Amino acid sequence: MNDIPPKELELRGLHVSLGITRGPAYVLRDEGFHFPIHSIPPSQVESEIERLERAFDETIRQIEELVSGQATAEKQLVDEIVDFHLMLAKDIPRYTAERTKKLISEDLMHAETAFHKTLQELIGLLGRSIVSRDEDVADIGQQILRNLTGKDLADFDDIDEPVILIAEDLSPSLTARLPRDKVLAFATTRGSRTSHTAIMARALEIPAVVGVPDLLNQIEEGQQVIVDGDRGRIVVNPTDRTVQWFGKRREASERRAEDLLRYRTLPGETTDGFVVGLRANIELPEEVEAVIAYGGDGIGLYRTEFLFMNRTDLPTEEEQFMAYRAVAESVAPKPVTVRTLDIGGDKFLTSFSAPKEMNPFMGWRAIRFCLEQPEIFGAQLRAMLRASQFGNLAIMFPMISEVRELRLALVALENAKTDLREKNIPFNEEVQVGAMIEVPSAALVIEGLAPLVDFFSIGTNDLIQYTMAADRGNERTAYLYDPLHPGVLKLIKNVVDVAHAAGKKVSVCGEMAAEIEFTLLLVGMRLDELSMSPITIPAVKRLIRSISLVESVPIAEDALSMTEPEMIRDYLDEKTRLAAPWTSELFESEEIPA
Repeated sequence: MNDIPPKELELRGLHVSLGITRGPAYVLRDEGFHFPIHSIPPSQVESEIERLERAFDETIRQIEELVSGQATAEKQLVDEIVDFHLMLAKDIPRYTAERTKKLISEDLMHAETAFHKTLQELIGLLGRSIVSRDEDVADIGQQILRNLTGKDLADFDDIDEPVILIAEDLSPSLTARLPRDKVLAFATTRGSRTSHTAIMARALEIPAVVGVPDLLNQIEEGQQVIVDGDRGRIVVNPTDRTVQWFGKRREASERRAEDLLRYRTLPGETTDGFVVGLRANIELPEEVEAVIAYGGDGIGLYRTEFLFMNRTDLPTEEEQFMAYRAVAESVAPKPVTVRTLDIGGDKFLTSFSAPKEMNPFMGWRAIRFCLEQPEIFGAQLRAMLRASQFGNLAIMFPMISEVRELRLALVALENAKTDLREKNIPFNEEVQVGAMIEVPSAALVIEGLAPLVDFFSIGTNDLIQYTMAADRGNERTAYLYDPLHPGVLKLIKNVVDVAHAAGKKVSVCGEMAAEIEFTLLLVGMRLDELSMSPITIPAVKRLIRSISLVESVPIAEDALSMTEPEMIRDYLDEKTRLAAPWTSELFESEEIPA
């Protein structure tokens, strides 16, 4: 008899929804589908077609139940995603029914075999579309296949106590069915921060970690699991000491968050009067509520990609106008900076009949894509301009790499203005225009860019990645992805100095802005604005109000003279603790005690 307790195991993934919780593992395994390869007799054709049509109807009925079952307290975003899936459930039969029935009647295929073949063809076609959401089509297709093969949808009726859901992946439709009283958190092998499932987890306030390698082979049903959605960690079989440690972290985090809310209505002003604008990054209009709740000075980055990605067609100019207008009006008179379409990289995989790009992050994305798609770009620019008269809205171009590129983008903007003037459609003639600095070449030719725009925003996520030639998602090169690398800091400092000499403001809108370990440095480099996730604004604001510009500038100068990231990190940690002793608990070791 083995009485040795199971060994504690720590796993790492992507944190997509905040929160720390513990519970028994509920492992969801999908055994897949069996597609018969033998032919059916001709006499069975009619019954197979009837079975197909019943599966279509049953899928629509199941999703309609989800729509009607959404409580009024649930956030609008969840409703919108479920509505989108209902639309797909009605559209998929229109695109697949005729072809599937032909395979059944002429090739004598079983209904599930024929539909699976047609579904794969449809997904293949969508994969060549710039707005493809083939993951959602596959999700609804899987639901239709379940209804065809008699596989039940997960209903979680066998859960007797609140659990941690463990799965290879969770489809958006399954996430929408999660019973909040039974699922404390979830962890998956696959997933990204921008997937529908991650978005829904945040909307439902379910702690979640995704992208955990080989997850299902390392957790057994019923094992105790801790999900740390703040840091992207999973702990299996935690010891009593680990449970206590995470419990204290959770209590401290909740207490700290409550204390910080006292600062939301105060300005981000240093003790000697230097004001730093603290704005928010958002992806959806529904997030404006959080910007206001956490005391944002406006929106420093409104990512517009979700208007294009959460659908199977292009949004019209009118749809875009209404979305941009809604955001501008909801925060007016505070500013809103709307970024033009930054599609490409990890946001879609397409080639427009060309071979798949070997390195999409280095390829046809963002402004490069827009300049070659004048109809798409023009419609978006016109929508932004039209919305500019309903609030304090500015337009920003992403991933500018050279002066010529910025000039071409500005020509496109002038063309959009001309179109509106010819139609007597009003817009703000003085709308401000900015450029994102995400590519080292742009940071090095900032003298040529500065006369052309009103402001700059530094996207540190990509700037670090491109400067270091290191994909932060690659485990083998992740050690190189460091915001405090001297090369990165010198590029930021050059942008600030040259832009200020030209009378232009500079903000940081990457993840670096949200980390208080960098705040002292960014203030010392005289950044005008920092833009971040709404929930992080109060902490950064409190720190800015704890320091002075006079002490920050020499600290930044000292940091810039150092040659090793770890030297800079240790130095900034020490200086931050001295200037604001309350930050000490935030710099405590994140390592689980042995």
